[in-house]
Amino acid sequence: MDKTKTSLANGILLAVALLLGASNALAGPYGEIVVFGDSLSDNGNYVLYDGQPAPDPALYWEGRFSNGRVWVEYLTDPTHFDTNLSGRAYGGAETSGSLPPGLIEQVRLYILLAAGASLSPTNLYVVWIGGNDFLNGDGDYQIAVDNINVAVTELVDNGAMSILILNLPDLGSIPSTLGSNEAEPATAFTVNFNAALANMIDTFSTAHPGIGIYEFDVEALFLEVRNNPTAFGFTNVTDPAPNFAVENDFDGEGSLFWDDVHPTTHMHALIADHVYDDLSAQLPADTADVPAQKNENASCFIRAVVWK
Repeated sequence: MDKTKTSLANGILLAVALLLGASNALAGPYGEIVVFGDSLSDNGNYVLYDGQPAPDPALYWEGRFSNGRVWVEYLTDPTHFDTNLSGRAYGGAETSGSLPPGLIEQVRLYILLAAGASLSPTNLYVVWIGGNDFLNGDGDYQIAVDNINVAVTELVDNGAMSILILNLPDLGSIPSTLGSNEAEPATAFTVNFNAALANMIDTFSTAHPGIGIYEFDVEALFLEVRNNPTAFGFTNVTDPAPNFAVENDFDGEGSLFWDDVHPTTHMHALIADHVYDDLSAQLPADTADVPAQKNENASCFIRAVVWK
């Protein structure tokens, strides 16, 4: 795939275009949800960045690395938080780097667009990244977590008040590594990364009282799905969807994974459902349009580290 270097100026223009493209009516507890990350949250940015029809439009739905919408699109739709999505994630992104824009660069471009103004305290800022740091051969989990800390610190220093961070699913249980020599080191990376991430979040919350910071346990959700797939509507949790290689056929029914790395849109919807239920249950009682009492469907995959 051609990964021709994009200049900073082009990156800024792209970010401006994405910002101006947001037009949904706002409702619910957040002014908008701003998402930074990789292909798990990319709602079409990589196509704009690369200038190529990638991911392959015959195999992937409308620029998503899946067979349909990704989780943040479900999370912001009228059945969930009903607010605007500001998607800043790029397929292939790592926690650092610029080809495509890594997490730190995504955050800095976003802050640059604010032109010196504080970031909105009513937005929810979401970070989900780290898998490519392992899959692309940069296997130091602590460096990846340190980069996340840098990005989150810069968001908060510029006015962000609500942060949601997601950890990684077991990278040793995705089709590309399952049953291979990479499975064991992939699982080890996941375990170490997630533990270091949780510790970073605890340390960060202690240093930043008054910030709402939440961690969603994606690893636990994926484990529950793998252990009891039929309860979640899955019959295949180990292999890519059978129809993945069929051009222009986006039927992933019954499959957890669309290709050998990325979840189907059904799994994305499930992630959004659990994030919504759990996050709604944790928000302060005076937050508009969010239940003050715990939602009976909440699954306890999320923890509110601090809200004071």
